[in-house]
Parts: sequence; C-alpha cells; structure tokens
Amino acid sequence: MAKGDIIIREPKITSTTRYATIATASIKSGEPIVRTSGTAAVAAAADGTPVVDTDELVGIAAGDSTDTATAAGTIDVYVFNGGEILEIKAETSTNVDTDAEIAALMNDNLLLDLTGSDYTIDSTAHSALNGLTVVGGNSQRKSLYLRVKSRVTMTGSKL
Repeated sequence: MAKGDIIIREPKITSTTRYATIATASIKSGEPIVRTSGTAAVAAAADGTPVVDTDELVGIAAGDSTDTATAAGTIDVYVFNGGEILEIKAETSTNVDTDAEIAALMNDNLLLDLTGSDYTIDSTAHSALNGLTVVGGNSQRKSLYLRVKSRVTMTGSKL
C-alpha cells in the first residue's frame, strides 16, 4: 500500500476515532478500513469491497496500527458517514485516460481492487450493490472520483 492510493477529496476530515485491531492486522496509513458485523475490531479492506449490506466501510487509516504478531493494537481512522468523495486510480489506467471514458462511467457503482499491496478501483465491476459511485475523474491522473454510499458505512449499514 502506497500512502496516497486513496485520497479523501471531500469533505476535509480532520478528526479521527480510535478502533481496536486484531493481532497481525498491520494496517498502514491511508488504507481503507472495514469492520465485520458483530465485532469491535477493524481490518484493512479486502479486494472486491465494499458491497451494500455485506461490508461496513469504517473509513481511511490516519496512521499505522499498533498491533504486533502476538498482540492486538489500535488504529486511528478518518470515519466515513456516507457522501465522502474519494479519488482512486483505476486498476486499468487505459479505461479512464480520456474524459469520454470517465463520462461513460458516471453514476456507475464500483468496488476497490487490491492487487499486491496497492488499492485501485475496478472500473469493470458493475453492480447496483457496489458501494462506490462514480461522480467524476481525472484523465491525466487516470483516477476516478467516487462517492461513498451511506449504506456501506457504519451509520448506514444494515449489518
């Protein structure tokens, strides 16, 4: 994970909330954070998330987690409520390297892609249940602007 894979464009979130992590979670600053229903601990988001009524996207890690190989730790998170605009590079840069390609993706619902340690957006994973909605993009940076659906956050999830 390279810090800056995911940029919070709007609103400017300045406060954080501390969460417990499991041992060996090893969450890095800037990674998207999820919580499993029925647990208090958080973890880095998996590939192919967030999905409505399945995943609870907590937010973005504000720093590295304090867990070790043998002990749980904590992490500070910029918490999402829904409506936040994120900028994420496309998994396949040639799918968003023109304004026309970005326009064709407007209002589409997509998922995060995790390949190796890099988070990108999968611009080919289309479903109404996907938790990130395209609201624009930057063809020069080969990235998309995505609105977080409230139904995949802690405040809007039905989990």
